[in-house]
Amino acid sequence: MRRPIAHLTGAAALLAVLVAVSLTLAPGAFSPGELPPPAASLLPAASSGTQPQAVSPSPHGADGGGTAQPVDLRPVSTAESAALQAAVDRARAAFGLTSVAVGISADAQLGWTGTSGPSRDGTTPLSGTTPFAIASVTKTFTAAVVLQLVDEGRVKLDAAVNDYLPELTIARGVTVRELLSHSSGIADLLAPMRDRLNAEPSRVWQPAEVLALLGPSTFEPGTSWGYSNTNYVIAGMLVERVTGHPFADELEHRITGPLKLRGTGPPERGKLPELMGVSWTSAFFTSAMLDSNAANLVRWGDALYDGSILRAETLAQMLDFNDRGYGLGAEQYRFGGLLGYGHSGLLRGYTTLLVHIPDAHLTLALLATGHLFDVSDLLTYSAPGVPSILSLAGKLRPS
Repeated sequence: MRRPIAHLTGAAALLAVLVAVSLTLAPGAFSPGELPPPAASLLPAASSGTQPQAVSPSPHGADGGGTAQPVDLRPVSTAESAALQAAVDRARAAFGLTSVAVGISADAQLGWTGTSGPSRDGTTPLSGTTPFAIASVTKTFTAAVVLQLVDEGRVKLDAAVNDYLPELTIARGVTVRELLSHSSGIADLLAPMRDRLNAEPSRVWQPAEVLALLGPSTFEPGTSWGYSNTNYVIAGMLVERVTGHPFADELEHRITGPLKLRGTGPPERGKLPELMGVSWTSAFFTSAMLDSNAANLVRWGDALYDGSILRAETLAQMLDFNDRGYGLGAEQYRFGGLLGYGHSGLLRGYTTLLVHIPDAHLTLALLATGHLFDVSDLLTYSAPGVPSILSLAGKLRPS
């Protein structure tokens, strides 16, 4: 998975991360949580605690979840498609990436997906429906399911996690809100797990086994902020305890089924992406286990951020960003003068970004494989006389 970009800043931090990656990982097999800080253009924007003004959620059904319907986007023109494809090809070549898939939704009416490069196996044609590991973009789904349970009155954000999972001593004093906002202080699972995950790639880990290996909390709940995948492992456990169903079943019932996100879900055993052992997907569980594709992610971003998934007041809480640019399963980004929100992810060579930019009426998904890179630089990459992916996307308008 991946840390928010504000977590490390400056040349010294970048050097430290790159050295750590080079010492612990084989080429092309990146560990989650070790993405170097991007350029300032994608730094999470500071927040006064208010939500971006462009959020105008639509009325939500009384049951608090599972009411979204899929929206089929109209294709862009042939000329627009060719220009976007050329921009994706240029960006992939400039960054030396193995493969890139991009999805774009403009005004939730026009849609485009494009790819560049071969798939991981080198033979299967790459397309907008090719599955990628989406790493911490998984957290957008996990947070949404928890918040649907809040809408339904089955979970309270400011209730203690131990009200639902009394056996978890590691969560003592932590609220559900603190889990989703990474203000719990619970230690991250990566450091104690990494060597085990690489040594036993076929082992299936249970959440309780992962939690048993964690060290002490890093701060008292609610007193600071620290990104921890463990928070979202526990959030998935909470969903299963409250509903009595496996998380994958709840996800399908509430989100991927109604939205017809047929390419989104936990990877099937034996169909894991390259570089991805079942040890990694099982250990990270509901913090980073899902696969998806460019077409599915833009549909998901449109539905989530336009209010089709959560009630208006609940979506507002999801998008109430702290001074680290983090809400409840959402990160805040800045592209030049444009503010966006969504989530990013990094898992063993897979880099993902889902971002909604309300003022530009855009939702974008970027999925790539290759070495570490700055996703904002890729989206905004241009050469003399040729536009970037983001600038072309911003010009798309329904006729």
